[in-house]
Amino acid sequence: MVFSKKLTAEEFNPEVIMNSGQVFRMKRETKGADGMPDTYSACSGDNDVYFYLNKERDTWDFACEENQWDFWQSYFDFATDYVAFNDKIRKSDDKFLKDALKDSFGMRILRQDLWEVFISYVISQNNNIPKIKKSIQVLCDRYSDGIHFPKAETLAYVPEAELMDGTALGYRADYIIGISKQVLAGSLDIKNISEMSYESAMASLLKIKGIGPKVANCIMLYGFHFMESYPIDTWMKKIISEDYSGYTKDEYLSYVNEKYAGYQGYVQQLQFYHKRKK
Repeated sequence: MVFSKKLTAEEFNPEVIMNSGQVFRMKRETKGADGMPDTYSACSGDNDVYFYLNKERDTWDFACEENQWDFWQSYFDFATDYVAFNDKIRKSDDKFLKDALKDSFGMRILRQDLWEVFISYVISQNNNIPKIKKSIQVLCDRYSDGIHFPKAETLAYVPEAELMDGTALGYRADYIIGISKQVLAGSLDIKNISEMSYESAMASLLKIKGIGPKVANCIMLYGFHFMESYPIDTWMKKIISEDYSGYTKDEYLSYVNEKYAGYQGYVQQLQFYHKRKK
């Protein structure tokens, strides 16, 4: 079925979202020609969708199974008013962030499938986006149907040498197998962690082998949707040292937590996208 949403360019821009570092399985399928729109796709867990800007009706049209539409509305976080965040940023005196906002219109923080985002960010550690995407696609091709992300019950029983072979996972293969076995045994309940308080969820993640502060913050923000999470990777360290050089790292984080309380993770995505684009 096709579902339509009236969304302005400030409210929704898939090019910005899919190049913001938060998602690895959203892409432009076709480049529009002769008046036809660009077509995009996304896959998360067992759900998949195609979407495009319907220029005749001025709506974004989403083609998916009827029983998946609620998932995709949640995935794109359509219930959150991002323009309200933007209005606050526009009133700030933070030039770098205001420039980032102009560059990143249409950004949203996705609510991705918990299992897939969990493993995707284990893969992301000490890694770059093209390699992460490639590793994830190899896993989907080899251990699923090429479209959907493989389940814990499959990954738990893959020999480590096999999981490392041709996937570029390296030492991360051990972490993925270990986490999969814990999920299968019931000793790790990702959904339960996602429903804890911020402090409890973070503490629970950091107890898991293969998850450090950066990976935990990414899972918290892009999967659990704790908008106060502010992942620090090499790009964000670069931003702090170059664009907020008057602050130490701790001073800068205090500034962000106070100034942008409740949407720090959104601020991080605007900054990350802008810096990489520059």
